[in-house]
Amino acid sequence: MDILSMVVAIVVLGILYKRMIDREVPEKIGTLQALVPVGLGVASLVLSFFLMIGSGLLLTFCGYVRDAHPVWVQSLVAAFIVAGLPEEIAKFLMIAITILLFRKRIRNVYEYVLIGAGVGAGFTVFEEFLYGSGLAVIIFRLFLIALHMIFGMIMGYYLGKARFQKMSGKGSVFVNYVLAFIIPMALHTAHDACTGMNMYLQSDNDALEDIGIIIGIVGTIIFFVLQFTILKQFWKNAEKYSMMTLIRQENAAEDAAQNL
Repeated sequence: MDILSMVVAIVVLGILYKRMIDREVPEKIGTLQALVPVGLGVASLVLSFFLMIGSGLLLTFCGYVRDAHPVWVQSLVAAFIVAGLPEEIAKFLMIAITILLFRKRIRNVYEYVLIGAGVGAGFTVFEEFLYGSGLAVIIFRLFLIALHMIFGMIMGYYLGKARFQKMSGKGSVFVNYVLAFIIPMALHTAHDACTGMNMYLQSDNDALEDIGIIIGIVGTIIFFVLQFTILKQFWKNAEKYSMMTLIRQENAAEDAAQNL
């Protein structure tokens, strides 16, 4: 456990989260609506442990034998079972709980994005406290510290888009719900297969280990660039998503129902 790593995460993600909140127009979300998802994000890490155990047991029950598969398959399966599936399910549930708690207050699609960002930030802060260890590890993890946040933002965006399209009657609601979970899970699995669950790095074969090092470096660079690219896109489109209003459409629907 490392308090310094947690403090670094709080400062960095706090600044990013505050910048995102400040970009909402015409007015910003309330303090409670901003903080509750962060707290639920912390809880999502605890929940993910139980989901990971369940996923592992299910995989064993299905007869999966790690050594019977190529190393790249081993990496993907490990990343999926340990991180991609359980952690994204946990965050998805916490985002859903936040949406239910503040359903009548959520005014636009951008606030869905903020909810996802808050859950991702809370998850990261607790994760850094548990896994951060030493200055070198903190510096390395700092390069990818916003990943859980962007995964949550993607999730929140598609959930908000689904609700917006349901109210407007345009687009596929089901597709957006699927994308809300599949995209973060796939990205998360790919990242961990390149880094933390990179089975090439555990090989006794020097050639395979070298391949693992290359995969790790390339994967880290790709996701380092990806996180800032996605953050930049959400910042750039903050006003656009803020204008994708939900309350106005709800009121319109209620008025129409009353006139029937």
